[in-house]
Amino acid sequence: MDGVIENTSTDKIIMIDKLCKRILGHPEVLGRIMKGFIKEAENLSLEEIMELIKGKKDHE
Repeated sequence: MDGVIENTSTDKIIMIDKLCKRILGHPEVLGRIMKGFIKEAENLSLEEIMELIKGKKDHE
């Protein structure tokens, strides 16, 4: 795996990093991750979690 990173241009790494942040920052993706791994979120619906995430983004 190290060889893949070594052979990848800096621009490509930056592009991949930005795409990953966009995917992980999407409310539905982040909500599904939170629901699966955060105990306080396990009893909330995906829609409730997404609303909480959207509300947090609006305050920033």
